[in-house]
Amino acid sequence: MVETQQGDERQRDIPPPPSWLDKGLIQQALCNGGEENLQVAALDVTLPIPSGENYSSTIYRAKATLTDGQHRSFIVKGPSPGATLANMSSEGGVFQREAELLGTLIPQMQALLEDAAPGRFPPLAPRCYHHGTSPVEFLVLEDLTPAGFKMANRKRGLGLRHSLLALRTLARFHAASHALLRRQPELAEKLGNTWRAMYNTMETFVKGEMGAAAEACRSWPGCEDYADRLDKFKVVAIDKFTELNDAKPGAFNVITHGDYWVNNMMFRYEEGELKEFRAVDLQMSHAASPAIDLIYFLSSSVSDLIHEHHQDLLLREYHWELKETLELLGLQSPSLEALLAAVDLHGPFSLFMAPSRAIVRAEKPVDMNAMFEGDHSSLLTLYEHAEVKKWMQRVLPDYASRGWLPA
Repeated sequence: MVETQQGDERQRDIPPPPSWLDKGLIQQALCNGGEENLQVAALDVTLPIPSGENYSSTIYRAKATLTDGQHRSFIVKGPSPGATLANMSSEGGVFQREAELLGTLIPQMQALLEDAAPGRFPPLAPRCYHHGTSPVEFLVLEDLTPAGFKMANRKRGLGLRHSLLALRTLARFHAASHALLRRQPELAEKLGNTWRAMYNTMETFVKGEMGAAAEACRSWPGCEDYADRLDKFKVVAIDKFTELNDAKPGAFNVITHGDYWVNNMMFRYEEGELKEFRAVDLQMSHAASPAIDLIYFLSSSVSDLIHEHHQDLLLREYHWELKETLELLGLQSPSLEALLAAVDLHGPFSLFMAPSRAIVRAEKPVDMNAMFEGDHSSLLTLYEHAEVKKWMQRVLPDYASRGWLPA
């Protein structure tokens, strides 16, 4: 029996790990990490994240006891247990995509930053030690928890300090990736648009999501008019969201994280003080406007207070870090006005992110497999969440005034 510790709650009766996650796999990871002289004597595999908390894969923690008494810990990612999500991951090539990012592209980005300013920039992401496709798709990654990293409380929404650190790191990531795209322009086509690769599954989800939003609006005083607009929008939403995620020729493009929300962020503290940040889970990365990541983050992960009163500050701080980093790399940054215009242009993507506030703040994990199958009751439940109702009632008038919803 495998046990996993989550907070003060111990979960039991979890099935054993898959047969492919064995000592041989971790031995290869050690060899790839330059520790080929070390031998794995025993392996303890746990589930660090409860079922339903991670959506596109299954996450394991593999703790290896070595023959010399040392210990090493790795995060291992395998296929999602849900058939629909597993098929979507296969369509999008998400394991190969993340392996390419963590194993090749991010080390190149990190090298560009190090050459520009030695010792200034911390790592952008965890290290990838091993990946493959047989007998299943898998990744073996650096485990950040021994270094003191942990997830923030997703149910509260991120405050100002956490949000600033996440966006400054994102700005460095975007700057380095823009420099890489300038050197290797073929990368944009190679990475493609994850949304186009997953179009069929995403279409089912988006139509269901917008339909559930429209139905919910009809029951909210003052929102009845927006229900009709959402019904119109759901017909074109998938094509709109997909087009917004394309890299536009001649525009300022970066490699996006693609799934930049609180569940994919880890923070390190010292004596209660926030010190360091890492982004994880880059399975949705592709070349596009930086506005995609900014909207994704602001719409899903910051507290209502921060979203309502401090978005301008966050965007200014992001732009400042982007400009500073690009200048170190010998490149020119778009102006703040150009960045804000890009965020406004990509603004309709905020509609896709609205239900994520319920997912982030849910007391229990939601059934994402059912939602991506278009299950109406599961999707409608998202809009019954008190915070999502409050959020939608606040933002829909603004979205309509900006022209993001059809009249």
